[in-house]
Amino acid sequence: MKKATATFRLLQTSCEPVFRRAAVSCSLALFCALVNSANGAAGVLAQPPTAAQFGESLVIDGLAAVLGGADPLDTPRAILQSDVELRARLALLGRDPERGMHAPLPHSLLRATLDELIGEQLIAVEAERVQIPAPRADDVGHELSVIERDAGGASVIAELLSRTDAARADLEAMALRRAMVGAFLRANLEGVTVVTEAEVDERLRAEPERFVGEQALSVRAAVRAVLAREALTRNIGHWVRVLRARTRVRVFAVYGES
Repeated sequence: MKKATATFRLLQTSCEPVFRRAAVSCSLALFCALVNSANGAAGVLAQPPTAAQFGESLVIDGLAAVLGGADPLDTPRAILQSDVELRARLALLGRDPERGMHAPLPHSLLRATLDELIGEQLIAVEAERVQIPAPRADDVGHELSVIERDAGGASVIAELLSRTDAARADLEAMALRRAMVGAFLRANLEGVTVVTEAEVDERLRAEPERFVGEQALSVRAAVRAVLAREALTRNIGHWVRVLRARTRVRVFAVYGES
């Protein structure tokens, strides 16, 4: 996105584009943490630096959410509105390239994407806390390839980046975070996707019409894959609920009902 509006004052800077989002993410999170930690404050915010101090003035971004910051040792992590929009467009591109590239994003998709990013960030932070080994370069590269493939290929990604203020570094950061999440889940959810033959039989009895016309072995493999995905989703949801309950999460972006 070229500009993002919000209900709070935005920072102004003239940093080079490749560093803008990282700088504003850190600055906005710190700004928000300081403001919210001022108990009994009257709600009057300090004025941001003027355009004359920094040269050309650019409205950079808006906060979608901030995780952490409950105490001085709890580093705040910002999720920007542009993070939400970039992830939402990537998801939409794989299903509807025209809408994903050009159309306004549905608020329902933005809400779901923000929830997804909050959950992903919570797990990534927990992975750091318990000192899960950093993902290998190959793992990060694999996640980056998946992002490109699901969006429709490298040329589609390049066009999307050219239409937004996002950069390749944003996709690499996304891939690194996903790789961290994957490492955490492998360490903590080992065995949860094991599906027994009895579970396959039970699902086939419950939904016999779902796999009509397929070969018996293919049917059982398909059911086993569905059950494994469902188990993984349930366990990830459980982790996110546990982590969210013990982490300060402030949501600033308000998406409507569309």
